[in-house]
Amino acid sequence: MLQAERRNYIIQYLKEHGKVVIEDLAKTLDISPMTIRRDLKYLEENNFITRTHGGAVLHDMLIEEVPYQQKTSEHMEEKQRIAEYASSLVKEGYSIILDAGTTNMEIAKRIKDIKNLKVITTDLMIALFLSKFQGIQVFCTGGSIQSATGACLGSDAKEFIEKICANIAFIGTSSVDINKGLTTPGLEKAKIKKQIIDSADKSILVADHWKFGKKSFAKICSLDQLDEIITDKGIHPHTLKQINDLGVSVKLV
Repeated sequence: MLQAERRNYIIQYLKEHGKVVIEDLAKTLDISPMTIRRDLKYLEENNFITRTHGGAVLHDMLIEEVPYQQKTSEHMEEKQRIAEYASSLVKEGYSIILDAGTTNMEIAKRIKDIKNLKVITTDLMIALFLSKFQGIQVFCTGGSIQSATGACLGSDAKEFIEKICANIAFIGTSSVDINKGLTTPGLEKAKIKKQIIDSADKSILVADHWKFGKKSFAKICSLDQLDEIITDKGIHPHTLKQINDLGVSVKLV
């Protein structure tokens, strides 16, 4: 395959799959990872793509909503490590908000035995899971249900959260960008996530490194509005430095 054909293939692959991994491309095209890295460097310099740790995404590509079942099969090792540390921050007697998503479900699994805990969530599956444990008082916000994710949306959900004062809120998101901050595919979901942040004494983003360097349609908040970010060690060192320069605490797990 000629160089130009190979680079066009990479762009078409990105349009279909959303991201590329260097090692996977090298095997598919039967060429060295170094050649792929040179191709990605060229494409980034010409504003086609944005390189990430171990791969790339299309430049300024907007991330769309991912169905819940797909999320449960992606990057679970990283999500579990994040959840393990996040759950250690939850103490007996706390009130916490768990945003919708699979990383927060992993947190829910690890706090189920903490006593005298109040959990407010916009996630139907988290609410159903935690409702089985006597030591936890569960509040589900209600509202209209997003069929793809099981998340509660709408004014009813937002108004419920407005009435809450929590010790900690754990926020999930599909996309994190240094300049644009936290973004998500839908305006309704962005408003609810922002309200979750505003309703807690401490707001913590829980996101694996694959979410960084990406943007979606609706802005939630800028990164400096967060108290802490918990992510995995796969995050790019340059991205980590940029976040630290904003004064935001980052815990790598």
